[in-house]
Amino acid sequence: MKRQNYYFLNTLDKNHICKFICTDPQNVVVVSHTSPDGDAIGSSLAIHKALTAYGHRAVVVIPDVFPDYYSWLPGISDIVVAENDFEKAVDIIANASLQVIVDMNALKRGLKLEPALEKANAKRILIDHHILTNNIFDAAYSTPDVSSTSELVYDVIEALNPDLITKDLAECIYTGIVTDTANFFHGNMTPRTFEITANLMRKGIDIVKINQVLYHTFSENRLRLLGFSISERLHLLPENNAAYIYLTKEDLVRFNYSEGDSEDIVNYGLAIKGIRISAFFIERPEFIKISLRSEGDINVNAMATKYFNGGGHKNASGAHFYGPLQEAISIFEKALSEL
Repeated sequence: MKRQNYYFLNTLDKNHICKFICTDPQNVVVVSHTSPDGDAIGSSLAIHKALTAYGHRAVVVIPDVFPDYYSWLPGISDIVVAENDFEKAVDIIANASLQVIVDMNALKRGLKLEPALEKANAKRILIDHHILTNNIFDAAYSTPDVSSTSELVYDVIEALNPDLITKDLAECIYTGIVTDTANFFHGNMTPRTFEITANLMRKGIDIVKINQVLYHTFSENRLRLLGFSISERLHLLPENNAAYIYLTKEDLVRFNYSEGDSEDIVNYGLAIKGIRISAFFIERPEFIKISLRSEGDINVNAMATKYFNGGGHKNASGAHFYGPLQEAISIFEKALSEL
């Protein structure tokens, strides 16, 4: 389907997104990226609630399972996980007349859902805080200069009708913001980020309770995996002010790995004095999952794009590498030498 050229002209105009929502009720699918994090889940659930408030028949579809510590979020039980029921996920996409893509600037980040999304005869809109690189949307509200996609979703919903922001919806938005900033530790935070957070608190959310669930309810296996990662799999490259951590398939089996157990491990490299870039490699059955983090003016988005066909943000990016674990680490070391 030929896309209208809103993409480059109106990436900061949320009114274009609102026009697609303020229509007669229709079938809508909300889709986010593989290995969904708190921002992907929170923003998806929040915009879903707004869509249903306007009478749309909306369903959230994600490629694979989400970490258990998000299972408390309002509405999460209604998410269709393609990994568990691929035919149902594809059918929902095929029957939707509108695709709402959140926190996912390229359809390839939907992995096995990409062909269904491309094939569908539907309008497609984007709400995202990653760098945009191609025109595949009918409208986009996107900028990398905010904390999270959830912050942009808040802007859209506030523009539609501030009364739509209930306590349940606020919990979803807050979860996206707090996780994508690592509990307000990094990311493109601005005064607006904290203004939104204050407004969410006024809706009655309990941020202490939410933070407890997100950051202080580790399973024994997850905590032991973290300790093992730091004590046995952390390597320093002081000449490059860099560090990397890796986990093999055998490591994951040893610690009975569950989705989300490795979240934020990459940040521990940056906790070391003098380290300004950190990488984390996880050996999965089909690919190596790579997470990159940096401080200051070190652009890991450029590294992810050039060497791993990935992307993200200047100081936080990722990629999937289809090759051996050691080769991925070697490429990272080569990339460091060229910074």
